[in-house]
Parts: sequence; C-alpha cells; structure tokens
Amino acid sequence: DGPTNEALALGEHGTKMAHLVQKIKDIPQDERILVFVQFPDLMKQVADVLDVAGIKALKLSGGVHQQTGALDEFQKETLGKNDARVLLLLSRDESASGANLTSANHAIFVHPLLTTTQYEYEASETQAIGRIRRYGQTKLVQVWRFIVRDSVDAEIIKQRGQGGADAVVAM
Repeated sequence: DGPTNEALALGEHGTKMAHLVQKIKDIPQDERILVFVQFPDLMKQVADVLDVAGIKALKLSGGVHQQTGALDEFQKETLGKNDARVLLLLSRDESASGANLTSANHAIFVHPLLTTTQYEYEASETQAIGRIRRYGQTKLVQVWRFIVRDSVDAEIIKQRGQGGADAVVAM
C-alpha cells in the first residue's frame, strides 16, 4: 500500500515537524496548546503541516479583529469535537502580551528563540510562557522545546544554559 499522504506530506517538512504533530496528537484531546514560533514563514509552515495532519489550529495573526476572533474561538469554555485546541503565536509578538490564555496548559517552542542577549532571550520566553502560567490556571502547565541534536538549535540551547529545561524533545 505504501505510505499515507499524511506521512509523505510530513516528511517533506522534516523530522521536527513530524515530531511536533505526534506530540500534539499525544496530548489529551481536552487540553489546549500554544505553539510558539519566531518567524512568520515558519508559522505558515507549521500551520500547513498541522492542516495536512488534520489538526485544526488557529493563528494569532492579522488585524485586531482577526486576532480577537482567534482568541475568542480558542478561549471557548468547552471544546467541541471540531474546535481548534491549538493556537499558533509569534513568540516575540506583543499583540497578545496581555491575553490570559489559561485555557491552554501546554506551551510548545518549535525552535529556540534567536535574540542578541541572554536577558532578551529569558524575557521573551518568560513572557511567552507567562501567557498560560498565571493566576487562574488550574492545570499543570507543561513546556516543550523541540531541539534537533547536533544542530544550531542545540548550540543555542547550550549557550543559553537550558540543557535541563522543563521538557526538551531532542531528535
């Protein structure tokens, strides 16, 4: 029979994207997920891969009305069978910095943040995680970082001193 269309499509985008899809599928269906990326072109790639994998995701992008609509949909009190439980955000975008996203309890960083200083790195990541780890959160918050072994990702994490961070999915 050969590989499925999903496997073929995910393979085109690399092992990291295949692992990302699997991690999202492994998270219980009643839990919501924030996926952080730093660059708009990578957000599009992640959105495309999730779409191919049959995972509905919302993007926090566009104008104020689009962003408000995405946030409202993501924050619905109860998830329906076809509702999106994944929200894609640009990790350094200030547009949702005040948003209380405690309906989510998983934060996934697709790659380490590229910053010029350690302070900027820590501030950006802390702010991103702080969107779900705040007053009103009732679930255990889990942070996942996707790091490819022996790559620029691993070198950035090493330089930033995060080898033992919450949860690192090394590939």
